[in-house]
Amino acid sequence: GRVCACPQWLRNMSAIVDLLSQSPFDRVIKPKTYLSASHEVFSYTLVVTWVITLIWFPQQIHEHPARPIIGSFNPCFGWDYPPASYIALTACSCNVYLTWRYAFLERTRTYLLNTGTVSCTERFSSASAWFLAVTSNLWLLLWLIGPNEDNPEDDDGPVVVNWTIHTGIFVIYGVASFLAALGNYLEVRERRPDKVSTRNTVFIIVYGCSISYLTLVYGYDLAMYELGKEPALNPWFTQCADIIWIACVSNITSNLPEEPPLRVKIEVIEELSQVEEKGSASP
Repeated sequence: GRVCACPQWLRNMSAIVDLLSQSPFDRVIKPKTYLSASHEVFSYTLVVTWVITLIWFPQQIHEHPARPIIGSFNPCFGWDYPPASYIALTACSCNVYLTWRYAFLERTRTYLLNTGTVSCTERFSSASAWFLAVTSNLWLLLWLIGPNEDNPEDDDGPVVVNWTIHTGIFVIYGVASFLAALGNYLEVRERRPDKVSTRNTVFIIVYGCSISYLTLVYGYDLAMYELGKEPALNPWFTQCADIIWIACVSNITSNLPEEPPLRVKIEVIEELSQVEEKGSASP
């Protein structure tokens, strides 16, 4: 049966709750639910790890070795070091399943709705979904590159090369996440433009601007950093970039347009030979 039987209003608010509330044997599922759930895992993990680190290990945030580069408090500061990193790595590994499942269902729906010619929008949507799935594996390297050679309260300066790679991994996943959301938006807009509201359009534009702005300001600070000097940009530039991007990530569930769902049924086959004969008899 279901993992939980939550009320509909809660299922509408949380993709994770919606997935847990569905029957494992016969379910009607929207691919974007898995995409939204991966964003929720990221958001919830940030909240939990930041609370733990702020209460018991505040020096990991205030004296983070990468802070001299940007001056602000990056979201990763709360989960880069143990014990928060153990929680973050465990929780974010769930996104590997969620994003690959999203990519599979997105591709499956495109195939089932195909009328003979695959449009450029459909190709982009499928490609962006698979790109996100691959980067979800790459994302787990965040805890191996960057924090590995720098400890809080170090006085020898950050290892900039490592933190550049660390930021690059973060940005690649952020871009992939946006492209997947954009692909979902464009595919619905192409097939069912009546399902796309002004709110959906405004959200996808703001989301795109947020990841572009974040990439720009972080890239500039990293490129211009000099040991012993203040960050190249005022810390508010990077802090605002983080806040706006996290706000977009946290609201993706309710701001993507409605899409055609898929029905997934699971049953045990007692006599495989009968199924094979039926399949071979089909045109």
